[in-house]
Amino acid sequence: MEFVGTGRRLAQGDVGEAARELGVETAVLLAFLEVEARGRGFDSKNRPTHLFEPHVMWRNTKGAIRQAAVAAGVAYRKWVPGNYPRDSYPRLRKAINVAREPGFRSGSYGLPQILGENHRSAGFASAEAMFIAMKQGEREQLLAMVTLLKDWGLAKHLRGKDFTKPSSWVPAVKRYNGSGYARHGYHKRCAKAYIKHAKGIDAATGSRYPTKVVVPTGAKLLVKGMKGEAIRNLQADLAELGHKLDIDGRFGDETYNAVMAFQRSAGLVIDGKAGDETKTAIAAALEAQGARKDVSGDSHPENEKRSLTGLQKLFAAIVRFVAKIISKLNKD
Repeated sequence: MEFVGTGRRLAQGDVGEAARELGVETAVLLAFLEVEARGRGFDSKNRPTHLFEPHVMWRNTKGAIRQAAVAAGVAYRKWVPGNYPRDSYPRLRKAINVAREPGFRSGSYGLPQILGENHRSAGFASAEAMFIAMKQGEREQLLAMVTLLKDWGLAKHLRGKDFTKPSSWVPAVKRYNGSGYARHGYHKRCAKAYIKHAKGIDAATGSRYPTKVVVPTGAKLLVKGMKGEAIRNLQADLAELGHKLDIDGRFGDETYNAVMAFQRSAGLVIDGKAGDETKTAIAAALEAQGARKDVSGDSHPENEKRSLTGLQKLFAAIVRFVAKIISKLNKD
């Protein structure tokens, strides 16, 4: 089974299209995505983002097949907190080798992290079919989420309310997350995000965000004051590299500071703007980070500790080398 997909990110207008399909305000869906969705729909190898759940594999198998899954280390009776390796795909491959469809049912995938068990609610005949569709791009992942929200009856809870109030979000986030929603404050976070997207106001400070310019299609330079899916993708990439920022599609101070921090670490010109050189360096950093995970291995923490310093140096050298090449090409 080939796990690698297109790696295609959300494009400008995709969220608006999904909101119209769902029959809700774009600001409502943007807020819901900011709180509930993963920052990236693909990992550094262009595979759909994925978490494998061995306790789900347990309940989707029985008898000799379950015993084989347990022996392979991909099934156990109860959920174990924190038992997630950095790469879940080796587990998925073992699981589908034991039992193909139960294996796919036991993982969550893409931006919305839809559990394979919920494939019918997302509009697919099988969990494997859902996975194959999600390999096509983040747009397809988002539309699968829209279909699931409709099937679960959440669309009606995302319309016709004052979504600046946390209480208006309770029915939707409770259905989506279960009874633990309040402990994590999902309803409050959604209300805060909605105020930002609908009103352009920082709910924490009451200050108004600067007027945002939607990123034109094909724009090469991303700068402070822009908004849109290109900005969201930039934020998701920076977050994947360890920078702390909201993935909200708005290029404000937080994103500006994260871009400068990355430029500083990569030895680039520090201007807070994401042009070709910076974006190429970010892509190289993500690639190097993926390679570093492969080399260290989750089952050998001591190997990781010993190799980390050398890999960090290699990573920095790769980023500087690629950035210099791009800079030279741009000058030529």
